[in-house]
Amino acid sequence: MTMHEYMVREGIDLSLGLPFSMGSSQRPAHSGSGGAEYVLATGTAAVHRLFILHSIYSPAGRRVLEQAGIRPGMRIADFGCGVGLTTRMLSEMTGRHGRVVGIDVHADQLEEARRICGNTGLSNASFLHADACDTKLPDDTFDLVYCRFLLLHLPNPQDCLREMRRVLKPGGILVVEDGDLATAESMPATAINDFAAMFSRLGPTRGLNYSLSKNLFHMVKATGFPRVDMEIHQPAIIRGDARFFIKWSVAEAGPALVNAGILTREELDRMLADMQVALEDPDILILPPKMSIAWGRKPALTTS
Repeated sequence: MTMHEYMVREGIDLSLGLPFSMGSSQRPAHSGSGGAEYVLATGTAAVHRLFILHSIYSPAGRRVLEQAGIRPGMRIADFGCGVGLTTRMLSEMTGRHGRVVGIDVHADQLEEARRICGNTGLSNASFLHADACDTKLPDDTFDLVYCRFLLLHLPNPQDCLREMRRVLKPGGILVVEDGDLATAESMPATAINDFAAMFSRLGPTRGLNYSLSKNLFHMVKATGFPRVDMEIHQPAIIRGDARFFIKWSVAEAGPALVNAGILTREELDRMLADMQVALEDPDILILPPKMSIAWGRKPALTTS
């Protein structure tokens, strides 16, 4: 099979001239460079939780994208696209004359992303199997680059921000969303509050900062975006499946928590049972992690 035939088969937009990963170059199961394995589920097992996550955080994300300047016809890169829900949102926002490339290191995530975007009839989205810190994409390619809940899973998040800036055209827009997992809680306090404590302890064992969003504003500025805007928000969940998002995240991260010696299997099971009791109580208010959104423009080229 020729490169042209492969790209056509995979639905990669030939006009973008994008590189791609053949089956022989599968990367290890992590979200970027540095070797820290992703602790949550991927592929089919992750779809339901990620749909819920998207329902919680996408309203604010969509509003900020519009405020930052997304418009029809843009070429957009979605770093750490997961199962493609953000890619689908970006594809809808840029329209049929735009192009969106979803990038993820997990092949099973991309398989789900192709299915989800294909089922909605989107023809302007393609997907790239690559490390978010080293995509091999050409310089100055995209009008807008975006990521959500990616940087806090990377041992070297600044490398990813530099990569995002590199592939962004001069004058192009960066939009980055990330959370502070230590801020999740319930009111009044219940076993839900154990989520924050568990992930705060797990992060250092993996070389990760699950409260990275506290530094997001200055990280983006340090990457070469001199003017950065910022918003911080925290949804409140009163009813519906979204109440269970925190418990599902703990369940998926359970093996990593046990393997790190943070708690035993029995303690994990007891915590999940206690969380279930709290989530079924309609008088308990659930507050998922605070989300920070930073956005700015890459400086335009100047002419002398």
